[in-house]
Amino acid sequence: MDAGPARSLGSVARRAAGALFRTATGYPRGPRPSGAMVSGWSGSRPDLRRRQRMTRREMAVWRWALVILTILVGLANMVDLPMEPHETYVVRTVEEMHDRGDWVVPYLNDVPRLNKPPLNYWLTALVGELANDLHRVAPWEGRLVSVLAGGGLVAVTGLLGVALASPQIGLMAAAIAASSYGTFYYTHSARPEMLYAFFCAVGLLWFVYAWRAEEPSMRWRWVLAMWLAFSLACLTKGPQLPIMLILACAAFTRLHVPLRPHSLALLRPLSGVLILLALNVPWWYALGERVGMATLENSQLGGALLRPRLLDGNPYYFYRTWQLVLPWVGLLPALIVLRRLEPHQRPALTWLALVVVLPAVALSFGPQERWYYMLPALPALCVLLALAADRFWHPHRLRRWMPAWLLSHGILMLGLVGGIGLMYAPSARWPLLGVTAILALAMLAWRQNRRPGGLSLPGWILITAALFMTTTASVAYIPQMWGMDRYAERAEAVRLARLVGPEEPLVSWRTDLTNLVYYLDRPIPRAEHAPDLHRLRAQWVLTPAGKSHRL
Repeated sequence: MDAGPARSLGSVARRAAGALFRTATGYPRGPRPSGAMVSGWSGSRPDLRRRQRMTRREMAVWRWALVILTILVGLANMVDLPMEPHETYVVRTVEEMHDRGDWVVPYLNDVPRLNKPPLNYWLTALVGELANDLHRVAPWEGRLVSVLAGGGLVAVTGLLGVALASPQIGLMAAAIAASSYGTFYYTHSARPEMLYAFFCAVGLLWFVYAWRAEEPSMRWRWVLAMWLAFSLACLTKGPQLPIMLILACAAFTRLHVPLRPHSLALLRPLSGVLILLALNVPWWYALGERVGMATLENSQLGGALLRPRLLDGNPYYFYRTWQLVLPWVGLLPALIVLRRLEPHQRPALTWLALVVVLPAVALSFGPQERWYYMLPALPALCVLLALAADRFWHPHRLRRWMPAWLLSHGILMLGLVGGIGLMYAPSARWPLLGVTAILALAMLAWRQNRRPGGLSLPGWILITAALFMTTTASVAYIPQMWGMDRYAERAEAVRLARLVGPEEPLVSWRTDLTNLVYYLDRPIPRAEHAPDLHRLRAQWVLTPAGKSHRL
């Protein structure tokens, strides 16, 4: 199954590259018409050379092509890649919910898992049911939800760029999102992060549509759709980020003076809260009835991670968040040009800044440091980088320096695929295909840039994104890129399955072995004290080497 998507990725990339050099151009930079509630983005620098321009339809086609490429890259090594523990939390919980016939209370290792809401479990179960494999959920079935959500996130990013600025910005933002590290890594994970980010991003997009809408009836529909998306996000991973993003939108309606009279119309808090309660309370109530309200209140689902620590103020999220958009950090210096904006361009930038900064500030006072908590802000980050690139790379600078940009990144990608790939990959096929594709993209870009007019900025961004996506699809098959612990745990599970009989009691000593619970397809109770070993009638005891002396 792996080879098919990879071959498709290569052929799509080759066809896309050929079309790109025929049509990749800039979008007209004249002013855009706007209504009373519309704040658009337009540049003011004329092109110094005649350039063939993409139509809106062509840019839309490219955006959807990027969505397809994102899904194909997400399929790379999706079947054979061993799972890390947080992934097995999902797939093993789905298996145990199925075995119990209880789709309300998540169970893991025969213990209620009161950590995450159930929507990701339910969608994973749907994939398993369609694959007729619900009794034994495969890794790819757990990850398929994230792959599709990743494609959706790229689509939303492109639409957000179009709504806030122009089709050109939307295309570049989608290219940045499709080739970013955050998208690549979490489309290869069964965790709920990508699904959570997708629903949050949809909510943000629909707020922008409501903001732009001129008809009150359309505005009302978009606002209700926004609350629906945020409610689904709450049912996926919790209310933390949806609350922060809604507050960012509320702050924007107060800061942007023309929107102040429309604040309630753009938020409709009463209707929104009713939608949120209607979608979430039934499951929460049923869960509380099953496990007890006291147990639920003292769990992570009860808000254990929502209690701020006001004395912390750790700036972690202000620098680690940019890990999401690797390797596009080369565009970060261009953000400085966004300070020189015309008045009609500032509302879009203000909204984007609030969507990024407010969650970063709020999370800085939380009890955990997890850079991927900012994944729902990825579309805003990508649009910001696209806007900065559009202002920074004017035609003179683009013609002079963009070949050096592509050359430096091409050499880096060649080194990564050719060096690390050929050294560590179990087969040389994927690294060689990756090297060939990178060289072909670089040569075609060089030839096209020598023609009159050369490549436009969207063309360069698309070529760079193709380089990044080719590289990540190639290195996805290298075990060392994911960490050898995954492979070691799977090998250990195979050895244990041969050594320990299915009826022999197996116990873990003061450690959680979630991966082994999944791979062995059996509960492994945890012992904290010596009497627990007798109570559990342990014949086999698993313990880390550092704790074995305590036995």
